[in-house]
Amino acid sequence: MPIFSLLFLMIGSRYCKAENSPLVLVPGLLGSQLEAKLDRSSVIHSYCDKKSSWYTLWLSVEELVPFVINCFVDNSRLVYNNKTSNFSNVPGVSIRVPGFGNTSTIEYLDPSVEGSGVGDYFNKLVSAMKTIGYKPGISIRGAPYDWRQAPQFMPQLYTNLQHLIEETYSLNNKKKIVLLSHSLGCLHTLYFLTHAVSSQWKAQYLRFWIPIAGPWAGSAQLLKSFASGGNEDIVFVDPLTVRPQQRSFPSTAWLVPTPSVWNKSPVIITPNRNFTVTEYHDFFQAVGYPFGEVMVNMVSNITQSLPLPGVPVYCVHGYNVSTPSQFVYDDQFPNSQPTILNGNGDGTVNLESLVLCKNWERKQKGKVIVTVVPNVKHFDLVSNDDVIKYVQTLVKL
Repeated sequence: MPIFSLLFLMIGSRYCKAENSPLVLVPGLLGSQLEAKLDRSSVIHSYCDKKSSWYTLWLSVEELVPFVINCFVDNSRLVYNNKTSNFSNVPGVSIRVPGFGNTSTIEYLDPSVEGSGVGDYFNKLVSAMKTIGYKPGISIRGAPYDWRQAPQFMPQLYTNLQHLIEETYSLNNKKKIVLLSHSLGCLHTLYFLTHAVSSQWKAQYLRFWIPIAGPWAGSAQLLKSFASGGNEDIVFVDPLTVRPQQRSFPSTAWLVPTPSVWNKSPVIITPNRNFTVTEYHDFFQAVGYPFGEVMVNMVSNITQSLPLPGVPVYCVHGYNVSTPSQFVYDDQFPNSQPTILNGNGDGTVNLESLVLCKNWERKQKGKVIVTVVPNVKHFDLVSNDDVIKYVQTLVKL
């Protein structure tokens, strides 16, 4: 693509350095495997297991089949504790994130079908980096995390990420690190850069950051998740079945549209009332989940102002893909599925959210380059040939 060729020349003239940079990958929503262990005193259905050894909770196709999915939803949801002001697993359920520091658990999300193409994520990117000398676990590493949570409920992630970067720096002869994040991982990385580490630390350990498909001001689809659930295009999954799980995740609340930058058109349209992103109180009352407003208020100010990351940024996002922007319900709202009206974006994140890394371009001149990729979907960006070549060019400069 000509735009990439031009950018390669521009970047080479402005940031040319003769070193290959180690790479740390931060995945997005649903982009890390989760494992569970059960020791429950009671379950919601007689066919659900009370006890188990460690097993793959996400992604496992077997967990999503009819009936079994009810057990999956109950085991994976979060519970809020008013006394501790924290979210935790359901009593009797332990959940862990395998593979921190490696790439295998973010390359393939369902380990039972690894290599089949089902659940592939960062595999193509990692494979391409191997061809130019990168070694998983040494010079290309992964930082998977519990994507159900928001930053204030998982502070250990940022400590672990800092240690991972420092370790990778040492393993690679003190070469500065490139961070590459996708989707929700962009928000976690922004939080890390602006809340967890100092300017001095960033100057010592980090070379630059490549955020891909950042949902900087959220996504309209998350309001549908709160209203009537979302099945991530898995056709045999009933969105209403997974709605209680999705409603329980702070990450769902973190990704609702930001009122200050969103357009004022209604997002949720019903026979009785339409809702814009400035009417969250009424929206959550209407869907019968008033705690949703509490969750949004807990997490809305974490990265909403888009503070300067303090490192050079090569922002990549898509456009020109039909992207859900409005949801038209019948009189069964919120217990029915809407007709979807599309706008512009990457198929998952709306364009008004994706473009906001331009805010840094204006404020941090000479340190931010924005690259737009037409006609490539949100999850496909990290496996797109042109994007991968772009990443290879950047880390080689």
